[in-house]
Amino acid sequence: MLFVNLSMFFIKSGQAQQRLLTIFRIPMPASTIISSSNGSKWEKNKLVVIPAIWNEINWANRSSWPLWLRQGLHLFNNASRSYHVHLYQRVDPNSTAPYDWPYCHNVHEEAGVYLKFIYDYYHDLPDKMLFIQGNPHAHSPHPIEAAQCVRDDVHYTSINDLWIKDRPWSVWPRDPNDNIGLMYKCANRLLKLFGFDGEAQLNPSNITPKDNNVISTMCCAQFYVTKERIHHYTYEQWSSLYNASLEPYCTTEHDRETPGKRGIKWFGGSFEHLWHVILGLNPTNMPSPRAKTNTDRCHLFRSSCVGSLCSH
Repeated sequence: MLFVNLSMFFIKSGQAQQRLLTIFRIPMPASTIISSSNGSKWEKNKLVVIPAIWNEINWANRSSWPLWLRQGLHLFNNASRSYHVHLYQRVDPNSTAPYDWPYCHNVHEEAGVYLKFIYDYYHDLPDKMLFIQGNPHAHSPHPIEAAQCVRDDVHYTSINDLWIKDRPWSVWPRDPNDNIGLMYKCANRLLKLFGFDGEAQLNPSNITPKDNNVISTMCCAQFYVTKERIHHYTYEQWSSLYNASLEPYCTTEHDRETPGKRGIKWFGGSFEHLWHVILGLNPTNMPSPRAKTNTDRCHLFRSSCVGSLCSH
Protein backbone atom coordinates (compact mmCIF):
# COMPACT_ATOMS: atom_id res chain seq x y z
CA MET A 1 0.00 0.00 0.00
CA LEU A 2 2.88 2.38 0.65
CA PHE A 3 4.01 1.92 -2.96
CA VAL A 4 0.51 2.68 -4.24
CA ASN A 5 0.14 5.80 -2.14
CA LEU A 6 3.53 7.17 -3.16
CA SER A 7 2.71 6.44 -6.77
CA MET A 8 -0.51 8.40 -6.44
CA PHE A 9 1.47 11.32 -5.05
CA PHE A 10 3.96 11.49 -7.90
CA ILE A 11 1.71 10.61 -10.85
CA LYS A 12 0.00 13.80 -11.94
CA SER A 13 -1.90 12.35 -14.90
CA GLY A 14 -5.53 11.82 -13.95
CA GLN A 15 -5.81 9.04 -16.54
CA ALA A 16 -2.77 7.26 -15.13
CA GLN A 17 -4.16 7.57 -11.63
CA GLN A 18 -7.44 6.02 -12.71
CA ARG A 19 -5.57 3.05 -14.25
CA LEU A 20 -3.60 2.59 -11.03
CA LEU A 21 -6.77 2.72 -8.95
CA THR A 22 -8.37 0.11 -11.19
CA ILE A 23 -5.39 -2.25 -10.97
CA PHE A 24 -5.31 -2.13 -7.18
CA ARG A 25 -9.10 -1.77 -6.80
CA ILE A 26 -8.79 1.30 -4.62
CA PRO A 27 -11.98 3.39 -4.49
CA MET A 28 -11.37 7.11 -4.82
CA PRO A 29 -13.84 9.90 -5.53
CA ALA A 30 -13.24 11.78 -8.75
CA SER A 31 -12.81 15.00 -6.77
CA THR A 32 -9.64 13.69 -5.14
CA ILE A 33 -7.77 13.00 -8.38
CA ILE A 34 -4.82 15.35 -8.57
CA SER A 35 -5.21 17.91 -11.32
CA SER A 36 -2.64 17.49 -14.05
CA SER A 37 -2.58 21.26 -14.59
CA ASN A 38 -1.72 22.53 -11.11
CA GLY A 39 -0.77 19.53 -8.94
CA SER A 40 -3.66 20.28 -6.58
CA LYS A 41 -6.53 18.23 -5.20
CA TRP A 42 -8.85 20.87 -6.59
CA GLU A 43 -9.79 21.71 -10.16
CA LYS A 44 -8.39 25.10 -11.11
CA ASN A 45 -10.79 28.03 -10.66
CA LYS A 46 -13.73 25.79 -9.76
CA LEU A 47 -15.79 26.96 -6.80
CA VAL A 48 -15.60 24.67 -3.77
CA VAL A 49 -18.54 24.88 -1.36
CA ILE A 50 -17.99 24.03 2.31
CA PRO A 51 -21.33 23.59 4.12
CA ALA A 52 -21.53 23.41 7.91
CA ILE A 53 -24.04 20.56 8.04
CA TRP A 54 -24.95 18.75 11.25
CA ASN A 55 -28.49 17.39 11.55
CA GLU A 56 -30.08 19.35 8.70
CA ILE A 57 -30.11 16.21 6.52
CA ASN A 58 -30.96 12.53 6.92
CA TRP A 59 -27.46 11.10 6.68
CA ALA A 60 -28.73 7.59 5.99
CA ASN A 61 -30.86 8.62 3.00
CA ARG A 62 -28.64 10.38 0.50
CA SER A 63 -31.34 10.52 -2.13
CA SER A 64 -33.26 12.89 0.18
CA TRP A 65 -30.42 15.39 0.40
CA PRO A 66 -30.97 18.82 -1.19
CA LEU A 67 -30.27 18.91 -4.90
CA TRP A 68 -27.47 21.47 -4.54
CA LEU A 69 -25.68 19.13 -2.12
CA ARG A 70 -26.12 15.98 -4.22
CA GLN A 71 -24.97 17.76 -7.35
CA GLY A 72 -21.91 19.22 -5.67
CA LEU A 73 -20.94 15.80 -4.31
CA HIS A 74 -21.60 14.19 -7.72
CA LEU A 75 -23.96 11.67 -6.14
CA PHE A 76 -26.01 9.50 -8.53
CA ASN A 77 -24.80 11.56 -11.48
CA ASN A 78 -21.40 11.87 -13.14
CA ALA A 79 -22.27 15.00 -15.12
CA SER A 80 -19.80 17.86 -14.81
CA ARG A 81 -20.82 20.58 -12.37
CA SER A 82 -19.78 24.20 -12.02
CA TYR A 83 -18.92 23.69 -8.35
CA HIS A 84 -17.79 20.99 -5.95
CA VAL A 85 -18.93 20.37 -2.36
CA HIS A 86 -16.52 19.31 0.37
CA LEU A 87 -18.63 17.71 3.11
CA TYR A 88 -17.76 17.20 6.75
CA GLN A 89 -19.91 15.31 9.25
CA ARG A 90 -19.95 16.21 12.95
CA VAL A 91 -21.48 13.05 14.39
CA ASP A 92 -19.08 10.09 14.26
CA PRO A 93 -15.33 10.52 14.91
CA ASN A 94 -14.77 7.11 13.26
CA SER A 95 -16.63 8.11 10.07
CA THR A 96 -18.57 4.86 9.85
CA ALA A 97 -21.62 4.61 7.58
CA PRO A 98 -23.82 6.49 7.14
CA TYR A 99 -21.39 9.13 8.44
CA ASP A 100 -18.61 8.02 6.11
CA TRP A 101 -17.39 11.54 5.41
CA PRO A 102 -14.46 13.43 6.96
CA TYR A 103 -15.10 14.24 10.61
CA CYS A 104 -15.13 17.68 12.20
CA HIS A 105 -15.62 18.33 15.92
CA ASN A 106 -19.13 19.61 16.56
CA VAL A 107 -18.11 22.94 18.05
CA HIS A 108 -19.06 26.58 17.51
CA GLU A 109 -21.66 26.03 14.81
CA GLU A 110 -20.44 26.97 11.32
CA ALA A 111 -17.16 28.52 12.55
CA GLY A 112 -15.88 25.12 13.66
CA VAL A 113 -16.32 23.69 10.16
CA TYR A 114 -14.88 26.73 8.41
CA LEU A 115 -11.75 26.64 10.57
CA LYS A 116 -11.39 22.89 10.12
CA PHE A 117 -11.35 23.20 6.33
CA ILE A 118 -8.76 25.98 6.38
CA TYR A 119 -6.67 24.03 8.89
CA ASP A 120 -6.86 20.87 6.75
CA TYR A 121 -6.18 22.46 3.37
CA TYR A 122 -4.23 25.66 4.01
CA HIS A 123 -1.31 24.39 1.90
CA ASP A 124 -3.60 23.22 -0.91
CA LEU A 125 -6.63 25.49 -0.91
CA PRO A 126 -9.08 25.80 -3.81
CA ASP A 127 -8.83 29.01 -5.81
CA LYS A 128 -12.39 30.02 -4.85
CA MET A 129 -14.44 28.95 -1.84
CA LEU A 130 -17.96 29.43 -0.56
CA PHE A 131 -18.54 28.83 3.15
CA ILE A 132 -22.21 28.29 3.97
CA GLN A 133 -24.40 27.10 6.83
CA GLY A 134 -26.27 23.81 6.98
CA ASN A 135 -29.46 25.43 5.72
CA PRO A 136 -27.95 28.08 3.46
CA HIS A 137 -31.19 29.20 1.83
CA ALA A 138 -32.46 30.47 5.18
CA HIS A 139 -30.03 33.36 4.77
CA SER A 140 -29.67 33.72 1.00
CA PRO A 141 -32.11 32.80 -1.79
CA HIS A 142 -29.36 31.77 -4.21
CA PRO A 143 -26.09 31.30 -2.29
CA ILE A 144 -24.16 29.22 -4.83
CA GLU A 145 -25.37 31.25 -7.80
CA ALA A 146 -24.43 34.47 -6.00
CA ALA A 147 -20.90 33.17 -5.35
CA GLN A 148 -20.51 32.33 -9.02
CA CYS A 149 -21.42 35.93 -9.86
CA VAL A 150 -18.60 37.45 -7.80
CA ARG A 151 -16.24 39.58 -9.88
CA ASP A 152 -12.83 38.07 -10.66
CA ASP A 153 -10.91 40.79 -8.79
CA VAL A 154 -12.86 40.36 -5.53
CA HIS A 155 -11.27 38.33 -2.74
CA TYR A 156 -14.05 38.33 -0.15
CA THR A 157 -17.74 39.12 0.10
CA SER A 158 -20.80 38.02 2.01
CA ILE A 159 -23.40 36.34 -0.19
CA ASN A 160 -26.22 37.22 2.21
CA ASP A 161 -28.38 40.32 1.98
CA LEU A 162 -29.53 41.00 5.56
CA TRP A 163 -27.73 44.01 6.98
CA ILE A 164 -26.88 44.28 10.67
CA LYS A 165 -26.64 47.95 11.59
CA ASP A 166 -25.10 49.37 14.77
CA ARG A 167 -25.35 46.24 16.91
CA PRO A 168 -23.49 46.94 20.18
CA TRP A 169 -21.34 44.25 21.76
CA SER A 170 -23.20 45.01 24.97
CA VAL A 171 -26.37 43.27 23.71
CA TRP A 172 -24.76 40.10 25.06
CA PRO A 173 -24.15 39.47 28.78
CA ARG A 174 -21.14 40.93 30.50
CA ASP A 175 -18.49 39.13 32.49
CA PRO A 176 -19.46 39.58 36.16
CA ASN A 177 -15.78 39.84 37.11
CA ASP A 178 -14.88 42.92 35.07
CA ASN A 179 -18.24 44.04 33.59
CA ILE A 180 -16.94 43.78 30.02
CA GLY A 181 -19.10 42.08 27.43
CA LEU A 182 -18.19 38.41 27.02
CA MET A 183 -18.67 38.54 23.24
CA TYR A 184 -16.44 41.62 23.04
CA LYS A 185 -13.74 39.86 25.06
CA CYS A 186 -13.90 36.75 22.88
CA ALA A 187 -13.76 38.82 19.69
CA ASN A 188 -10.76 40.68 21.07
CA ARG A 189 -8.94 37.41 21.75
CA LEU A 190 -9.65 36.03 18.26
CA LEU A 191 -8.40 39.20 16.58
CA LYS A 192 -5.19 39.08 18.62
CA LEU A 193 -4.53 35.53 17.41
CA PHE A 194 -4.66 36.91 13.86
CA GLY A 195 -2.14 39.60 14.77
CA PHE A 196 -4.57 42.50 15.19
CA ASP A 197 -4.55 45.05 17.96
CA GLY A 198 -7.95 43.86 19.09
CA GLU A 199 -8.75 46.87 21.25
CA ALA A 200 -7.88 49.32 18.49
CA GLN A 201 -9.97 47.36 15.99
CA LEU A 202 -13.03 47.02 18.19
CA ASN A 203 -12.78 50.34 20.05
CA PRO A 204 -11.15 52.77 17.61
CA SER A 205 -12.45 55.88 19.42
CA ASN A 206 -11.51 54.56 22.86
CA ILE A 207 -15.00 54.98 24.26
CA THR A 208 -16.16 53.79 27.67
CA PRO A 209 -17.62 51.29 28.27
CA LYS A 210 -15.74 49.67 25.42
CA ASP A 211 -18.45 47.09 24.65
CA ASN A 212 -20.80 49.92 23.63
CA ASN A 213 -18.93 49.93 20.32
CA VAL A 214 -21.09 48.66 17.47
CA ILE A 215 -20.91 46.18 14.61
CA SER A 216 -22.37 46.79 11.16
CA THR A 217 -22.05 44.05 8.56
CA MET A 218 -23.99 41.49 6.55
CA CYS A 219 -25.62 38.91 8.77
CA CYS A 220 -25.03 35.27 9.26
CA ALA A 221 -21.59 34.08 8.19
CA GLN A 222 -21.99 32.91 4.60
CA PHE A 223 -19.26 34.20 2.33
CA TYR A 224 -17.14 33.82 -0.77
CA VAL A 225 -13.38 34.01 -0.35
CA THR A 226 -10.29 33.34 -2.42
CA LYS A 227 -7.20 31.35 -1.60
CA GLU A 228 -5.12 34.52 -1.68
CA ARG A 229 -7.19 36.20 1.01
CA ILE A 230 -6.98 33.22 3.37
CA HIS A 231 -3.23 33.22 2.78
CA HIS A 232 -3.18 36.81 4.01
CA TYR A 233 -2.65 35.07 7.37
CA THR A 234 -0.07 32.40 8.12
CA TYR A 235 -0.75 28.73 8.71
CA GLU A 236 0.43 29.25 12.29
CA GLN A 237 -2.20 31.93 12.83
CA TRP A 238 -5.02 29.81 11.40
CA SER A 239 -3.79 26.82 13.41
CA SER A 240 -3.91 28.85 16.60
CA LEU A 241 -7.54 29.74 15.86
CA TYR A 242 -8.42 26.14 15.04
CA ASN A 243 -6.83 24.92 18.26
CA ALA A 244 -8.62 27.65 20.19
CA SER A 245 -11.90 26.34 18.78
CA LEU A 246 -11.27 23.03 20.57
CA GLU A 247 -10.83 24.67 23.97
CA PRO A 248 -13.74 24.53 26.44
CA TYR A 249 -14.27 28.29 26.49
CA CYS A 250 -13.04 31.44 24.73
CA THR A 251 -11.81 33.69 27.55
CA THR A 252 -13.45 32.63 30.82
CA GLU A 253 -15.62 29.95 32.40
CA HIS A 254 -18.54 32.34 31.94
CA ASP A 255 -18.48 31.77 28.15
CA ARG A 256 -18.22 27.99 28.33
CA GLU A 257 -20.40 26.29 25.72
CA THR A 258 -21.99 22.83 25.48
CA PRO A 259 -21.63 21.60 21.87
CA GLY A 260 -24.93 20.86 20.19
CA LYS A 261 -26.98 22.53 22.93
CA ARG A 262 -28.95 25.77 22.83
CA GLY A 263 -27.42 28.91 24.26
CA ILE A 264 -25.21 31.80 23.27
CA LYS A 265 -22.38 30.72 20.98
CA TRP A 266 -19.56 32.96 22.13
CA PHE A 267 -16.76 31.70 19.90
CA GLY A 268 -18.88 31.15 16.80
CA GLY A 269 -20.85 34.32 17.45
CA SER A 270 -17.65 36.35 17.67
CA PHE A 271 -16.50 34.95 14.34
CA GLU A 272 -19.89 35.65 12.78
CA HIS A 273 -19.41 39.33 13.64
CA LEU A 274 -15.75 39.41 12.57
CA TRP A 275 -15.45 37.65 9.20
CA HIS A 276 -15.82 40.99 7.40
CA VAL A 277 -12.88 42.29 9.46
CA ILE A 278 -10.68 39.20 9.18
CA LEU A 279 -11.24 38.31 5.53
CA GLY A 280 -12.85 41.48 4.19
CA LEU A 281 -10.26 43.75 5.85
CA ASN A 282 -13.11 46.13 6.66
CA PRO A 283 -13.77 48.20 9.79
CA THR A 284 -15.89 46.49 12.44
CA ASN A 285 -18.58 49.12 11.92
CA MET A 286 -18.87 49.02 8.13
CA PRO A 287 -20.78 51.69 6.19
CA SER A 288 -24.10 50.48 4.82
CA PRO A 289 -24.23 49.43 1.15
CA ARG A 290 -25.39 52.32 -1.00
CA ALA A 291 -25.90 52.44 -4.76
CA LYS A 292 -23.33 54.32 -6.84
CA THR A 293 -20.82 54.64 -4.01
CA ASN A 294 -17.80 52.51 -3.18
CA THR A 295 -20.07 50.44 -0.93
CA ASP A 296 -22.31 49.49 -3.86
CA ARG A 297 -22.49 45.68 -4.09
CA CYS A 298 -22.19 45.99 -7.85
CA HIS A 299 -18.47 46.49 -7.23
CA LEU A 300 -18.48 42.93 -5.91
CA PHE A 301 -20.97 41.12 -8.16
CA ARG A 302 -21.47 41.10 -11.93
CA SER A 303 -24.87 42.53 -12.82
CA SER A 304 -25.51 40.34 -15.87
CA CYS A 305 -25.42 37.11 -13.90
CA VAL A 306 -28.28 34.96 -12.58
CA GLY A 307 -28.26 35.13 -8.79
CA SER A 308 -26.20 38.32 -8.64
CA LEU A 309 -26.57 40.59 -5.62
CA CYS A 310 -25.95 43.59 -7.89
CA SER A 311 -29.46 44.98 -8.22
CA HIS A 312 -28.96 47.40 -11.09
